[in-house]
Amino acid sequence: MIVRLRFIFLIGFIFVTSHGFTQDVIPLREFFSIIETNTSIRFSFKDQDLQSHIIEPITFTDWNNALEYLKKQTLFEYTSLPDNIIAVTLQKNLQNLCGTLTFSGTSELPKVITIQSPYQKINPSQEGTFQFFVNGTEGQIFIQGREIEEKFIAISEFPLKNCLSISLEPSIEKLSPVTLTQYLAKGISKDTNGALNVNYETFEILPGLIEPDVLLTLKSLPGVQSANETISYLNIRGGTNDQNLIRWDGIKMYQNSHFFGLISAFNPYVTQKVSLIKNGTPANLGDGVSGLIDMKTEESLTQNVRGGAGINLLSADAFVDTPLGEKASLQIAARKSINNLFDTPTFDSYAERAFQNTELTANDNIMREDSDFSFFDTSLRLLYHPSEKDRIRLNFIVMANALDFTENAAINNIPTRRNSQLVQNSFSSAIWYQRQWSREFQTEIQFYGTNYKLEALNADILNNQSLFQKNDVLENNLKVSATFSPWNRISFSSGYQFNETGINNFERINNPFFELTDKQVLRTHSFFASSDVGIWENTSLNMGVRGNYIDKFDTFILEPRLAFHQRFAKYFVFEVLGEMKSQTTSQIVDLQEDFLGIENRRWVLSDNENLPIITSRQISSGITLNRKGWLLNTDVYLKEVKGITSQGQGFQNQLEDLREHGSYTTYGMEVLVSKRFKNINTWLSYTYAKNDYFFENFSPQEFPNNVDIRHTFTYGINYKLKKFTFSGGFNWHTGTPTTLLGTPAVLEDSINYLDPNGSNIQDYFRVDLSSTYTFSISGKIQGFLGLSVWNLLNTQNVVNHFFRLTEEGPVEVDEEALGITPNFSFRINF
Repeated sequence: MIVRLRFIFLIGFIFVTSHGFTQDVIPLREFFSIIETNTSIRFSFKDQDLQSHIIEPITFTDWNNALEYLKKQTLFEYTSLPDNIIAVTLQKNLQNLCGTLTFSGTSELPKVITIQSPYQKINPSQEGTFQFFVNGTEGQIFIQGREIEEKFIAISEFPLKNCLSISLEPSIEKLSPVTLTQYLAKGISKDTNGALNVNYETFEILPGLIEPDVLLTLKSLPGVQSANETISYLNIRGGTNDQNLIRWDGIKMYQNSHFFGLISAFNPYVTQKVSLIKNGTPANLGDGVSGLIDMKTEESLTQNVRGGAGINLLSADAFVDTPLGEKASLQIAARKSINNLFDTPTFDSYAERAFQNTELTANDNIMREDSDFSFFDTSLRLLYHPSEKDRIRLNFIVMANALDFTENAAINNIPTRRNSQLVQNSFSSAIWYQRQWSREFQTEIQFYGTNYKLEALNADILNNQSLFQKNDVLENNLKVSATFSPWNRISFSSGYQFNETGINNFERINNPFFELTDKQVLRTHSFFASSDVGIWENTSLNMGVRGNYIDKFDTFILEPRLAFHQRFAKYFVFEVLGEMKSQTTSQIVDLQEDFLGIENRRWVLSDNENLPIITSRQISSGITLNRKGWLLNTDVYLKEVKGITSQGQGFQNQLEDLREHGSYTTYGMEVLVSKRFKNINTWLSYTYAKNDYFFENFSPQEFPNNVDIRHTFTYGINYKLKKFTFSGGFNWHTGTPTTLLGTPAVLEDSINYLDPNGSNIQDYFRVDLSSTYTFSISGKIQGFLGLSVWNLLNTQNVVNHFFRLTEEGPVEVDEEALGITPNFSFRINF
């Protein structure tokens, strides 16, 4: 508790001390108020005349001192009137100059641009025009914005009669300059550090999706797969989902889905951008040995109220983003499942997929009724920019899944009822503060706390037994960093991060009584430093190193990072990425029936013995051709991950009850070909990946990984016709590994398996379609209609295959993917 209080005090201290120096200039009207407060003087002026005028405040000893300062530093004349009133009027013979801004980055200007002249601070119109007053040709104006290069222009360059045309250049991002736009579809770009970014403000639909589901979108990208089709089990280059670092506005998320894995738990209408990094992670980010999924909300203040509301066949949602004065804006969003109002075929299809082979459907001798399932999420984000140099953000997010059902059975001819339930929820909050001390130097600080809970009560009505289980994660994190950019193409960053994670696992059985509590806490101190150097115009090199000290184990882990990017022959790009990473949190499966068999993975902490620290190392290289609407991208990679446990792999064969740790090695190739025409965009991707386990104490020691999907093809096409957009495509991949039975099938009262993962289930194939229509309702109110069909051909895809031993012998069990599933959406945006 003392440590946490010190962190909170540090945040407050930095904010207070820096905020005292934030304002170099203030509105002239505000300076008038200061004078009126400290003297008997009163000012008389027209509000319109003072609009946008600024002044650097000073400490004055008397009224005459302040008046002389006003005459020199403003464009106004000050006339004394009776009763200590000063009339304020614009000087005569002032020149009214104007300019017009254009932006070479896109056809539209960035949202936030500020123009500061010697006497005024103004914002351009939507068309990019602006006007300002001067009383001579001395001085210059300063143009700045979050997405543009800062620019100084001498006042003498402005013509007296016409507007000066000013071309603005996109700012050179220090960590991730964009090199490829429309990587797969509009709104998807690629950075020099290998990150794939999805911007949902310009995002096009994908086959089978009418709304931009945050994590389902990533499954369309090469190198990202889901062995069981759920987004709660995303596999980035052969890793498991717990090996992905998933962040929302800088907060690590331990829950990422609704419907127990079938849809994202993050509202796509308030998530502006998602970055996927498969390799070459910046040194300021740790954890996630397999990959990084970084979600961000809008960083700019909202100038006008905007929002929207919509409903589809699974849920209803609404959001609003509203300004709170000139320096703050507030965003609130919420989403809720609609099955408590009425059932839909889409909801029934999702429920059948989510709850198959679980306690909800397992025993035919038990009747289940009063089944109730729901999910919701809500978020709040407050932005406050007290000055041009300071930015503060507050975040809150809550998400939950809840399942409740009643079982009925006749026990000794006596009707008996028992209730079972499962609750999964997360609550997270954060405060972030950024200070731009100068054009070259910037600091950031963030503190967040997150709490994840998974609780289940499983009532075994036949054996008069109940099992209560809880998995509770509580994490606090403080991060401080600084960036120094002496030149546009060179920057240096360094910082410190403290992380405290506590995980509590609890079990209680009533008959016979048994109770077990396992609570672990780990504290990690991390130091990081990196340099981002643009050696030449077409060459960039990002090198970094991260050091993690885990005090409980007295262990220090060094993690170098590398991202090299070279453009050559005008249309080609060559890149090399490398990284070493580690993590101390992971998920395990004790029994497949845990937590009702629905969400049986529980979070645990490394103990440096039975649960080692997981480490990874990876190297990859790629080449890209981008010309005349054609894009060809090829990547090859090699990755090794050590310290995994057999419990974390979810084996359902002869290895299910073993407790060993080992490693996996995966290598492969990812190819993407896309072509954009005027109204058509089409793409084809292919992924080859070989993924093998190595467990020293198993026999055999080396065998295919549970998520070894060797070949994957994905094809898609988008067509835009006025206000209509159509999208279609298919997804095919080889089946995941499975373990078959030997002869005889049962040996010594156990299933007799052949070599683990020695065979594969059937290939997976799915065809999807979607279409949207946008229209104007009135004024700024826009309407949206969407229709999609997932698995149009109703292909019966098996995503998991295993055996269970019963009194009659081994029973073969198949878990099937979603069948044909339509969805419809209607939205109103303003």
